[in-house]
Amino acid sequence: IMIDPGHGGKDPGAVAHGLKEKDVVLRLGLMVRDELANYDADVHLTRGKDTFIGLSERATFANRLAADLFVSLHCNAGGGKGFESYIYSTAGTATANIQNIIHGEVMAYLKGHGIVDRGKKRANLAVCRETKMPAVLLECLFIDNLRENQLLRDDSFLRGLASAISSGIVKALGFKQKTTKPVEQTKARYRLLTGTFSTREDAEAAAEKLRQMFGWTVYVREE
Repeated sequence: IMIDPGHGGKDPGAVAHGLKEKDVVLRLGLMVRDELANYDADVHLTRGKDTFIGLSERATFANRLAADLFVSLHCNAGGGKGFESYIYSTAGTATANIQNIIHGEVMAYLKGHGIVDRGKKRANLAVCRETKMPAVLLECLFIDNLRENQLLRDDSFLRGLASAISSGIVKALGFKQKTTKPVEQTKARYRLLTGTFSTREDAEAAAEKLRQMFGWTVYVREE
């Protein structure tokens, strides 16, 4: 799975109310990666820090790894509100089905926050056009909408959004949750100290008495 936090470095993306799109989607992308770590998915990010990467370079990276899915994360701007998803203009049924599932999971979460569903759309977007695998681009709220801007600042909200996105990916591709073997518990062992003696002979005599009385394995150690 290739997770693509949009923009980065010299390209801040949309900026409003002191918040930059590149920062929001990077935090979100890292959260999605962490959520998917619980499943048998091999997850990569086009960028894991604030660096600039060209659109074609992002697609080339995904193509080189032969990813099964490309998910690009963005925030919208322009005076609107809500969430929308995109696939390439001529994308096939398989990509449309993946879009439907991810979009549905995300909106199931966002409706609880009163976020408007702007719909599932198609467009001639470079990262969707140049990738050789199904690609979905998510426009996660409007950064210039003051209420949605406040939500995008909230790590708790972003974690919920990341969980919804990862849930959609898991359902779309049929990933299984990782199973971990239970940790084998080591039986506790206890040491019995019987006392100290002024001579080794006295210590050996006491040890022999304990062996005879209780059948214990007793050792004499010099300190």
